[in-house]
Amino acid sequence: MKVKPRDYLGDQTPQERSIMNREIAVDWIYRFGFSSAQVLRQCLNKKSTSWTSIAVKRGWLRSTRTSSGVPAVIYTLTEMGLELAHHHATKLLPYVELDPYRVSPPKIRHDLLVQKLSIAALREGAITKVTTERELNEGDQRGQKRADAVWHLPDGRRLGIEMELSAKYGQKLDEFICGVASSLDPEREINRLDGFCIITDSEAICERYRQAMKPGEPMRRWKKNARQHWVIDEEDVVPDWLQSKVDFRVIKTSCSQPRAPTSTSQHSSGNQSAREPIDRQTESEHFVDR
Repeated sequence: MKVKPRDYLGDQTPQERSIMNREIAVDWIYRFGFSSAQVLRQCLNKKSTSWTSIAVKRGWLRSTRTSSGVPAVIYTLTEMGLELAHHHATKLLPYVELDPYRVSPPKIRHDLLVQKLSIAALREGAITKVTTERELNEGDQRGQKRADAVWHLPDGRRLGIEMELSAKYGQKLDEFICGVASSLDPEREINRLDGFCIITDSEAICERYRQAMKPGEPMRRWKKNARQHWVIDEEDVVPDWLQSKVDFRVIKTSCSQPRAPTSTSQHSSGNQSAREPIDRQTESEHFVDR
């Protein structure tokens, strides 16, 4: 039996679907800063990446070649695309990527992985929505770890997502551990997260963080002295409760169907609205519990 394109539209007209796709894509890029053709394909549940070429021709997106070549290009909003995003936004955010060279090349792979995993989690019903890093900037607390994204679970809990593709040492590792502990502190009343998931593509990095966050391990806080040099200000130990609130996952690339990281307790699947980005053919990463 021959399948017509209109069969995939449901009750929508082609024009209504086109407008919906445009709104979803510009909103996604507005909130994350930039994206790739593959991520937008997944976001819009399309079989090809041709939509991005159309969006560039219509003046909504700007394509910029990357220095690494992976991906070949990234997509940011144009002035027209930013106007569209502002028209539908529920919260105005700073958008410096009108100059695409404000995107940090070392962070491209990192940020795209966060986007892909967020789409996978939405698709699986593991989360109901995602809050991006730039949406978290307002109201950020001193000493608190700002997550790469916050995933909202169906039961109302909030899970901080941290993508770690390189190891931290010394002061940076101490600040990372203290920041995560501060974000999860049961005594914190403002902006407290219910859990953290640390994701990496390295078994060694995963083991390093897992060991560093064991109860009783040193936890140092730093400050600048009178000469503006960083020195250890306080020495403490990792609290007993931290380990139960932090999940460690390692990305593998040998499986075609990823499983998004969730909190350690069970939760039910959430329903997705028509505007939620969902895709059944997603990224090749999957996760191994550690």
